[in-house]
Amino acid sequence: MKRILLHILPALLLFNLVDAQESRVDSLATMTSVLTGANLGKTYVDLAMELQEEYPDSALYYANQAELILLRSDPDKLLPALYKCKGRIYENKLVSDRSLFYYSKAYDEFIKLEDHQEVGNCALSMGEIYYQMANFSEAYYYFMHSLNAFERVGDRLGIAMMQNNLGTVAHDMGKLSEAEKHYQNALEIYREHELVTEECKALHNIGRILYDRQLYDSSLLYFHEALDKLNTDTTESTSRQYILSDVYSGMALAYSDLGEQRTALSYLRRGLGLALRIHDQYYIASGYIRLGSLFGEMNQQDSALFYLHRSLRIANDRGFRHLELDAYDELAQLHAGVGNYASAYNWLLRYDTVYKSLFNEIQSEQIAQLRARYEQEIKDTEIEQLQSESQVQKMLNKVFIIFIIVIIALVIIIAVNLRSKKRTNQMLAERNQQISSALQKLSESEQELLKLNKSKDRIFSVVAHDLRNPVAAVTGFSELLYDNFEQFSVETQKEYLLQILQGTQRIQSLLENLLIWARSQMKAVKYEPRSLNIKTVVDDCVKELKANLDHKKIECLVKIDRKCEVYADKAMIHTVFRNLIMNAIKFSFPGGKVRITSENGTTLCNVTVSDDGIGIQQEIQEKLFDANEVVSTPGTTGESGSGLGLVICKEFIERNEGTIRVESEPGNGSSFIIALPVSNN
Repeated sequence: MKRILLHILPALLLFNLVDAQESRVDSLATMTSVLTGANLGKTYVDLAMELQEEYPDSALYYANQAELILLRSDPDKLLPALYKCKGRIYENKLVSDRSLFYYSKAYDEFIKLEDHQEVGNCALSMGEIYYQMANFSEAYYYFMHSLNAFERVGDRLGIAMMQNNLGTVAHDMGKLSEAEKHYQNALEIYREHELVTEECKALHNIGRILYDRQLYDSSLLYFHEALDKLNTDTTESTSRQYILSDVYSGMALAYSDLGEQRTALSYLRRGLGLALRIHDQYYIASGYIRLGSLFGEMNQQDSALFYLHRSLRIANDRGFRHLELDAYDELAQLHAGVGNYASAYNWLLRYDTVYKSLFNEIQSEQIAQLRARYEQEIKDTEIEQLQSESQVQKMLNKVFIIFIIVIIALVIIIAVNLRSKKRTNQMLAERNQQISSALQKLSESEQELLKLNKSKDRIFSVVAHDLRNPVAAVTGFSELLYDNFEQFSVETQKEYLLQILQGTQRIQSLLENLLIWARSQMKAVKYEPRSLNIKTVVDDCVKELKANLDHKKIECLVKIDRKCEVYADKAMIHTVFRNLIMNAIKFSFPGGKVRITSENGTTLCNVTVSDDGIGIQQEIQEKLFDANEVVSTPGTTGESGSGLGLVICKEFIERNEGTIRVESEPGNGSSFIIALPVSNN
């Protein structure tokens, strides 16, 4: 009987809370009919906050009404809270740009009011949205601002949450040491407040960091500590079960890499049992994939195939496309490992098909939206035409009736009818013209999408080709150092580490250019022009690339007039000069010189980046700035590149209303000349 009451009481409490919320909303809605001025605005704000989670559309209506009133009079300083509420409403409606806009307005207003708690909350919300958009740099930026705000008000739990978020972002960005530091800070606060669930989550996160750094024994210490604290015999909450499942998964990975497959198998099965208990199909499918992979490592192909096919069935039924990719990859490796290359090839074909489908999903959605809009316009036109024809027919019937009564009335009705037809025909002609214009725009959009897709395929083929060499170098030298570390002299070890460092830098440069290009194609790069001193930007770029200059013993001579002020976006111009200087270093011979000069004009400021390197052939110069003709040429010491740098430079310069051109002769170096509008224009 007591167990039944324990289940009934929470349900009754939830029902009473919902009923109380509905009563409050009804009461507030009734008050709007008798209130005016600032009091009415405050009531609208309260209504928006009450409805923002479950009824965002209704909440948005009340929020807009409140904003109209509070913009005229806001004695209680409610606008910041209203902006934050609208940010939350748009976040619930999945409209990220509008959500960020209003969170940013609330953030600025709370700063003016010195309400640091709310400043931290707004920065946290913006950071979470940027993280969901995979914009890790912006997410990290706002999480740091949120951390600073919570530190000012002494909110220890808020600080712990931000340290955990910062660790997650740093982990995704590959900054393992920084991520571990943030997780350790969060763990200390959770222990201070005796929050066992959050403490175990932090322990698991640190364990995963140590695992990624291949410190398997150390990672297992944290996993076991989390396991002991979770107390598996009394684990009841769903959140703890999820954490426990993650801990089991991490332990299985660590034991598998230590060669203890049997122990790893035991923990994987425990994690799968938890997933089955909480009925989480995603976790279940993930567990099946890990089991299949582990059985494959243990050369138990039948068991591996059994679990991989079960995971694939769930992924197909539930639409887990990423898990479907993992299953195809594991199946291909499994079949290839036993020499069944035909089956492995078939699985790889399926993998490639799903991968392309996921990659082109956004483009396909855009095309579908355009087509749906076009079809809807056609339907609207047909409806209008049918309505018009119906009206004409009714009018004709009236004409015949009136004709019987009086001829004069017939003449008048005929005249009105002719005029109505003329107007209808004019409307139809305008509508046809609009449809033709829509068809033309749709055709142009399809051509542009095809062009972008072709450009994407070519660029990724070049990037994949140029990534292979530095990745192979890093892998090869790492294996040599790992296997023969004690046998090599210190000089040899330093040389190998230098090769690994250079390979990593080349990989980072390639990936940074690819990320910038991808964000540019998705229109995610903001254009924020302002008055900009070119010398300051170039000096910053030269400082960043000092290690590259020193490595090749290249002297960089900067002779830019400090009066060279342009009106442009700082981040874009910084990216342009960084790419141009890196190219100059890449194609210069060791011991050479890179010169950066400027020439001021009345409307334009010309900046030239020149080197005395290998130069560029004429036929290659014509393809340098074309995304469809990406050219990747190795540097004087074998440096690789993606060929995206100059494409990005051209796009960013043109967005800032400037121009870029190249002057070069093979063997006599190259000069890239940039022209940007001066700030007073």
